[in-house]
Amino acid sequence: MSPGTQPNGLFWTAQLPPDAFDIGDGGHSARLRLHEQPMVDTFTLGGPLAIAAQVSLDVEWVATSEPIARGAGTAVDPTSPSAFSGDFAEASCRGRVRGFETNFAFETGILTATDFFAEMGRERNGSFLS
Repeated sequence: MSPGTQPNGLFWTAQLPPDAFDIGDGGHSARLRLHEQPMVDTFTLGGPLAIAAQVSLDVEWVATSEPIARGAGTAVDPTSPSAFSGDFAEASCRGRVRGFETNFAFETGILTATDFFAEMGRERNGSFLS
């Protein structure tokens, strides 16, 4: 098993500090802030090379529309792709990301959702539907 893969098989995941994610304005905004979050860079999924890395980011989403209910919840078979229930709103997004590892570093300028799509919401799926 390569570093960065959890014992249960999850990969590309990391446990975040409890204060890293905030929901504000009655659920109409959210912010993710990480400072030098430890990561593992494996270059290729399941590859033999793995090195320590860190990432810092500050990203904020603000809803620009009213939430729309999506999903079929428990009205469908639990294996169906629509076996979830949630409310989602289009959003604006703005942030900055930087990271580093041995002999490599990067830092973005301000990133926005101006030319892309951003969405935010709340979702329940799988065992959380019961």
